[in-house]
Formats: sequence, structure tokens, C-alpha cells
Amino acid sequence: MPKTPAERAALADEIGDDGFRLLAALDGPESPPGVATMPAVEVLRTVWRCHFEKTPDPADPSGNGRARLRPVSGRGGEDRLESPYDTDARYCSKSGMEWTGYMVHLSETCDDDAPRLIVHADTTAANVHEAMRTEPIHVALAAKGIAPALHLVDSAYVSAAHLVTAREVFAIDLVGPPRKNLSWQQRQGGGFRAADFRIDWEASRAICPRDKQSQSWRDYRDRSGSPYVKVRFNPADCRACEARAQCTRATGVKWGRNLRLRPRDEHEALAVARARKETDSEQPLYALRQGVEGTLSQAVRSFRTAPRPVQGYREGPSSARGSRGGPQPRPDRRVAARATPRPNPPLPLCRTGRLINRPCLIRVQFPAQSVSNDSPTVSGQFPD
Repeated sequence: MPKTPAERAALADEIGDDGFRLLAALDGPESPPGVATMPAVEVLRTVWRCHFEKTPDPADPSGNGRARLRPVSGRGGEDRLESPYDTDARYCSKSGMEWTGYMVHLSETCDDDAPRLIVHADTTAANVHEAMRTEPIHVALAAKGIAPALHLVDSAYVSAAHLVTAREVFAIDLVGPPRKNLSWQQRQGGGFRAADFRIDWEASRAICPRDKQSQSWRDYRDRSGSPYVKVRFNPADCRACEARAQCTRATGVKWGRNLRLRPRDEHEALAVARARKETDSEQPLYALRQGVEGTLSQAVRSFRTAPRPVQGYREGPSSARGSRGGPQPRPDRRVAARATPRPNPPLPLCRTGRLINRPCLIRVQFPAQSVSNDSPTVSGQFPD
């Protein structure tokens, strides 16, 4: 692979030209019947249409122009085909890293008194967010009879709905850093956050930090169908409040502070998760997630395996603690999730104690030639 960006761009354009010439030949009158409509050719045609465009070139006597690699933002939607070598691989950009391929979630036990064992592997296309796999991973672990009592994860796997579903459906205590509150009141410091309001769910009202009651309480659904509550305060109360600058930036005389609340069970579960993160006694529990890095390092640097040729691959963390229900020969078993698919070891059908998941990216370099029999090469990299 060329070293400089200019040389790499020139090679990409050359590959693009080769592909367009090949497709033109396949569409020509001398092409064997049926070749132009073969599935592999249609895939190549789709990939080239997404990744390359023709630009005028006065030096080209044919007048067909030259191929130019499109910028990533101009290649179409997230589910576009990325490579003729692997029609399932997808592109993803996260935490400053870009790759085409897959995301894998590995679950590993992490008890103090037992060996660490990988008990589950879940692989998706790279463009599938970690949050979409939290519940499927719990379903798979429960089906094996090894669902954890406590599951340690990173923030990508945690949402208010996940906290509730894990507890009520699977009896799993999902533990991970909740997503940050991005409101200006939180960022400013000293502002009145939604958590600073007292919520009376039975009476369907909220009380602000200055003891003013809400004026209205209405149930709505967002575009995805998820329910939420919209709470409005009396604009007259807000205008007269000395702490208005800490609470709302609404400027119109008809507008006061508004709150958007999740359903009660999700609201309370998220409040508990955020309070838990700030508790010093929970920090050793969060530190358990760091141990999964060793497994990821071994998977990428030693085994160098990937489920199929890809340019990149990433995965995320999870962990579980405190067993409940069923025979428990190892009541404090932990489990951690990792990024490289491995066979599930035989385990007793019992409630698993702890689980951990952590992201990893496996990058595979496709052959540089547009048509080649060379095998792709695999390399590993870890996101921050």
C-alpha cells in the first residue's frame, strides 16, 4: 500500500478506472450471454456506483472521464455495500476510528475464585450500534442457563429501557455508566436539572427547586412510538422567579420551564444508575471491566482471527455479579464479553455471577487490486 495520501488516492483512482472498464466490457456486445447479470457482477456494479464517480478528463481520448473515489459522506446510507469481497461487511466510524467489517460482543466470566471463560459471542455488521445487542445478548445467555445476576457494561450498552428490561425480564442488574446529561443546565453547573425536580407520579405533577408546581402534565409518543411525559410550568411563576437564569432560557412571555420525562420505571432506573456511578463504593465494581482487555489483546494479537474478511471490527464491554436462583456451585461467577468469536466452553446450567464486555476492532486489509486471488490480511486495533 502506498505511503503518502496522494499516492493512495492515485491508486484508488486507478482501481476505479479498472473497475469501470471491466463493467463496460461486461456490458458490451462481445460479453458472453448472462455474464452482465450475474449476482457477483451486480454486486461489483453496486459497489463501484457507491464508491466512485466519473469526472471529465480532457486528456482522456475516449471522453469517458476518469474515476474518482467519493468522500465517505457521499457514498450513500449506512447500509450500503462496501466491498465486492464481502457483501455483509459494513462501514462504521466511532471514537475517531473508521473501519469496514463487523462488530463482535464477547462475554467472559470474571469471578475472583474461578478461571475466566468466554461464554458467548455475538457478531453483527459494524453499523449495528451496541445498544441494539444488549437485549439479544441477555436472551442468548438466559437460553444457555448462564444469565448473570449483575452485568457490567460500558455506556454504549446502557439506556433507561435496557435497565428496566434487564431487571424485569431477565432479573439482571445491568451496571454501566449511563449516558451523559447533555443539557445546558448540567454543563453550566449550578443549573436546575430535571433530576433537581421532585416528581409526584401519583398526582401527575412536578415541583421545581423553588417549590412551584407544574401547570400541565401530558402523555405523548415520539416518532418511534416510545412514550414520554411533557411537563410545563406556569410562565408567570417562571418570569417572577429569581432563579430563572438557572432554570430556563425561554424568552417569550408565554413560555416557562418544560420537562420531558421518561415513563416512571425508566426515569427511576436511570436516576439510580446515575447515583450509583457517583458512589465511591461502586468504583471497584466498575474497575472489573478493565480485566477484559487481556482477552481482547490475546484474541487480536495471538489468534488474529475474524469471522470473515473485513477491514475493521469493533466490540463492547459487559459484566455481571451476584448470583440469584438455581443451584450455584460458584455463586460469585463473573462473565466478560469480548470481541473475537470463540467456541462456548461447557458450563453448568446455573445462574452466572458477573459478566464483562469491551470493544475491539479487527481490521482486515483487502487486496489492493480490483481483481485478485490474494487473501486479505488481518490486523488488530483497540479503540479508546
